[in-house]
Amino acid sequence: MSGRLEGRVIVVTGATKGIGRATAVRLAGEGAFVIATGRDRDGGALTERQVAEAGGRARFMPHDVTSEADWTRVMDEARSMGGLAGLVNNAGLFFVKPLAETSEADFDAIYRVNVEGTFLGVREALRAFAEAGRGGSIVNVSSLMGLVGYPDASAYCATKGAVTGLTKAAALDGAAMTPPVRVNSLHPGVIWTEMITGQFGDSQDLADAFAADTPLRMVGRPEHMADAILYLISDDSAFVTGAELTVDGGRGAD
Repeated sequence: MSGRLEGRVIVVTGATKGIGRATAVRLAGEGAFVIATGRDRDGGALTERQVAEAGGRARFMPHDVTSEADWTRVMDEARSMGGLAGLVNNAGLFFVKPLAETSEADFDAIYRVNVEGTFLGVREALRAFAEAGRGGSIVNVSSLMGLVGYPDASAYCATKGAVTGLTKAAALDGAAMTPPVRVNSLHPGVIWTEMITGQFGDSQDLADAFAADTPLRMVGRPEHMADAILYLISDDSAFVTGAELTVDGGRGAD
C-alpha cells in the first residue's frame, strides 16, 4: 500500500454495498479513515468488517442523504476525527420504467436521493472545508446516463444529468476557495452490482450480453470504480476539477 490518503478522513455515502463498499475498502487501504454511510445497518456492518479484514479503518453511520440533520451528524463525526478531507457522493437510486408510466412519486423519490442528496453533501462538505480553512476533494458519482440517453430511463438520466451540471458549477465555487476544493464527477457504465441485477436479473447470460455490447468485452466491477474514485479523491488528480471521468469500457464512445 502506498498510503496516498494516510490520515485523511473521507466520507463515502451508499457504502453498504456495490461501488460504495468497494470504494470504502480501497480508500481505507490507502490510509484513509472512512466514514461509511448508508441506510442498511447490516450492510454497513459488513463493510466495516471487510475494511478491517483488509487492514483499514472505517466506521459505519446510518445516514439518509436526503436529511439535513443526518448530514450534520456525519460532518460532526468527521470534525471529531480531525476534519473532513474528502467526500464521495455515491448513494443513489435507479429504476427503469417507460416515461409514460413514471409517476410523480417515482420521479420525486429518485430526484430526492440522486439530486438533493448530492446537493446537500456538496454543500455541507464545502462548508466544512471553509470552516476548517483546508482544501479537499469531492467526487460525485453520476453515470454514463448522466451524459447520454437510455430507453425507459428518463427519470434516472434526468437526475444524473443534474448531478453532472451541479458538479461543474460546484467545481467553480470550490476553485474560488482558499485553499481550493476540487469537485469532479465519475460516470460508470454497466457495473455488475445489485443496482443492475435488481433491475435486470442476476445471470451469466445477462453478464455475457452486457460484455458483448461493451467495446472492451467485459463487464465493469465495483473495484474498477473504486480505483477511479481513488484517483479523483487523491492528490494524483491535483490539477483536475470540474471533470467528467467516464469509466465504462468504451460504451459511451460509439
